[in-house]
Amino acid sequence: MAAKQTRQLSDEDLTRLYAADPHAVTSTKPWELELRSPFLKKVAIGWVVVVMAVHIFMGAVVDAGFTGLDFTLVDKLAFPGIGVIISALSYVALTRPRVRVNADGVEVRNIIGTRFYPWLVIYGLSFPRSARMARLELPEFEYVPLWAIQAADGKGALAAVDKFRALEAAYMPES
Repeated sequence: MAAKQTRQLSDEDLTRLYAADPHAVTSTKPWELELRSPFLKKVAIGWVVVVMAVHIFMGAVVDAGFTGLDFTLVDKLAFPGIGVIISALSYVALTRPRVRVNADGVEVRNIIGTRFYPWLVIYGLSFPRSARMARLELPEFEYVPLWAIQAADGKGALAAVDKFRALEAAYMPES
């Protein structure tokens, strides 16, 4: 029986295939760096407290005065119920951002969507002076915001950038 021949794809072929379907690319190698924003978690908790306080207050005072409408117990409980739904969705959205890095590339998970970028299409990481978050630089002057590395994280953001750049120096191809 003849041995099966496999052909190694060139960098240009890999880049073209990746551009055709960016969601099909993943990595099976272990992640060497995983970043999340502690600041966004604090914002999420604060937001949940505010939303719940407002909705509980509204549920308590919805029938404080006679307006011509008759409010039932279900109406009073609906306000906090809606607050729970809004709070849960907000907390999940704000704590979702994550950046993972390994030898194959970078996985960016922002509030909506997750995408993997191989090192071939990454030009580097930048953190402009006035920006709120870091950026993953891509070809054609495009970039992806990295919600997991926030300026408000202070020294934690600087440490995250240093760790990312160390892996970038190790894995990003020269050119």
